[in-house]
Amino acid sequence: MKAALLADVEKMVVRDVPDPSVPPSEVLIMVKAVGVCRIDLHLFRGDANYNLDSQGHPIPLAVQPHILGHEFSGEILELGSEVSDLKRSDRVLCDQGRNCVSQNRWPRCPYCRSGDSRLCDHYGEHGVTGLPGAMADYIAMPAANCLKLPDGMPMELGALVEPLGRVIHASDRVDRSHSRYSFEGERRISNVLIYGAGPSGLLFLQYLRCVKHLEGLILVADVRERICTLPRNSAGLRLTSNDRTYWRRWLN
Repeated sequence: MKAALLADVEKMVVRDVPDPSVPPSEVLIMVKAVGVCRIDLHLFRGDANYNLDSQGHPIPLAVQPHILGHEFSGEILELGSEVSDLKRSDRVLCDQGRNCVSQNRWPRCPYCRSGDSRLCDHYGEHGVTGLPGAMADYIAMPAANCLKLPDGMPMELGALVEPLGRVIHASDRVDRSHSRYSFEGERRISNVLIYGAGPSGLLFLQYLRCVKHLEGLILVADVRERICTLPRNSAGLRLTSNDRTYWRRWLN
């Protein structure tokens, strides 16, 4: 298959690599859509490397090139012998993280037993920690990590579910925390500052307005002037101006 490999810092190359094998509890997916996350840019620029050896040291990209891509969706082509809840041609999105549950590991680590599987003692993340990502023709994933896409939902939107999930999780943690204010409690949050007008910031803006029905002030701040127009044009959502004049007036 073809794959886009990060062969060194700021060096992406397209190469032929072996097709993934399909263990009994996994499925082979033809990748249809892949998102580009800020983490991908950090890895590309050499600002981070989460592919570690047994001693905890980063493995240089020149030694072990990396296939990026952890926000993705696709179509199932092949099923492992133990998979019974999915079928060929199913359209799915995937949780890119491998934990005790997805790896059928017993006994579960303390984090997986408590539901905090993102902190799993044996955690690995496709496209981030050295496991092959989705910037390739195919990827093998645990069936437990796959979620069927609703009929009619474009693959591109399926790839956006992962960053949207982070937004929903953050909002949920706010509601479940022992703080004075929350989105649902007696003392409702009235003003929100979103720092960053990138894709996650825009998803947060739409989630707050359309799902949480936040009526108060939402400010979106970003040091990149060129993208500050994006929040103002987000599907007609009410958003206060981000210019310096307004900030000075609001702070005073």
